[in-house]
Formats: sequence, structure tokens, C-alpha cells
Amino acid sequence: MRPHGTVLEPPVYPLELSRVDLAPYREGNTGIDHVHSFDSGVPGPHVMVNALTHGNELCGMVVVRRLLDAGIRPRAGRLTLAFANVAAYDRFAHDALQWRFVDRDFNRLWSDALLAQDHASVEARRAHALAPVLRTVDRLLDLHSTWHAVLPFFVLSRLPRVRRWADHLALPARQLLLPAFRHEGFHMIDYGAFADPHADAIGLIAECGQHFAGASARTAWQVTIRFLQACGSIDDGDAGRLGLEPVETRPIERYEIVQPVIAATDALRLTCSYAGFV
Repeated sequence: MRPHGTVLEPPVYPLELSRVDLAPYREGNTGIDHVHSFDSGVPGPHVMVNALTHGNELCGMVVVRRLLDAGIRPRAGRLTLAFANVAAYDRFAHDALQWRFVDRDFNRLWSDALLAQDHASVEARRAHALAPVLRTVDRLLDLHSTWHAVLPFFVLSRLPRVRRWADHLALPARQLLLPAFRHEGFHMIDYGAFADPHADAIGLIAECGQHFAGASARTAWQVTIRFLQACGSIDDGDAGRLGLEPVETRPIERYEIVQPVIAATDALRLTCSYAGFV
């Protein structure tokens, strides 16, 4: 039994995913570094798969590289593939795994009001560059991972249309509903039409597993294939060739954040485990 008051040390996880040079992917076809967009010429939604919102979350990077290397093109609509915060990723190394961001959290500044206040930080400059693209996106999948080795889950708004999409995809089966309040700022899936109750845009965050685990990349790949298939960007044959696997039927679990707990000091140490979904 752990003595009362014993401070828990954070776990150390092995680095199973390789950091690769993204320089070959810098020059896309949009005029924005590390953003690639492909138009099918056939009517359909503008679909975006986004990676590296945080620089140490590698699974999305693996997926977007794989899609680009495979030459995936949409059957309908437009498909945009992006590496978001490459500046933070470029600081990531075996001895510096903490590079989530450079100046500020890239996933907490997504409102026009917040962006108007910052044109100087690394993340805000990148957000200003990406914002015109996001305003045209109808379906967004933002690929993330977690520090702790917890079960994958969606993060989504409380809009019924977004919940229906997450239910339909069914992988992950767990859903975390964002609160109405945003004490830290706004996520990419809060931006513009994604949060408009009168629009039909869909924005989903998929938390795919532990940052450095090979399993997180495999989960991210399966989630992405299902997402692209549901959007009509790829058909059933494409999905099969890309390795779509059947999903075990399980009930949808929804969780919600009811109250934020904010540390008032850097000296805070946890004496109980708060690892999340296990």
C-alpha cells in the first residue's frame, strides 16, 4: 500500500515511433508550408486530416505521411492533409520529448478574437496561416495522442450532429464532450463553422493512445480510414486496400468535463493517479 502523501512520479514510456525529417513535405501545393490539398473535380465536402497540432504527438504525423506517400486522392470533394505545428515537432528529440508547443498551446487559440490579440508567437503565426484553409473545411479530423497510456477516445463538442458522426464512426467508442466553458481557450474544432449550431461542418479530435506507442499510430490509421470513407473521400475498395479492419461492436461511452481543476502553483504534486481512461 502506498503511504499517505506519497508523491507519484510520472511514468516513462518507450519511444516506439520514429521521428523523421518532414522537410520533403514542406512544399505543398497551397502556398502554405506543410499543407497539401487535392481537388477531385467532383462535388463533395472539403475534408481535412490534421497532424501535429502538438509537436510530440507522433501518430498523426505517421498517418499524414502515409497518406501522402501513398498518393491518396479524393474520389469526391477536396482532401487537405496538414502538419500543423512543425516548429514544435522540429524541437522534438529523444532527449527532449516535451515539445508540445514552442510559445503557446496551438490548440487553445482558435477564435478570431484570440488570434487578433497575437501575431507574434510561433503558434499564433501558424494559426493565422492555417485559418483561411480551416474556414473552407467541412469535415475535420484532428489526430492527437495522450501522455498516459489510456484507451483511445474522441473529443467533441456537444452539437448533436457531431455526436452522430462520432457514433457512426464507432472507433474510438469513448467520447469526451467538451464543456460549454473554455477556461484555457478554444480548440481547432471550436473554430468557425465547426461550432456553429446552424452549420453542418464536423470537427473531431481523435485521441489515439500514448504519444510514443506504435499502437497509437495503428489506431490513428484505422480512425482516419473510417473517417475518409464516411466522408466519401475514399470508397469501400480504397478502404480495403488501405487496410481497414472491422471494429468490435461495443456500446458508445460518453463522458463530460463538469469542472476544471487548475493548479495554483508549480509546486503541485499528485498523490493519486489521474491517468484518465484505463
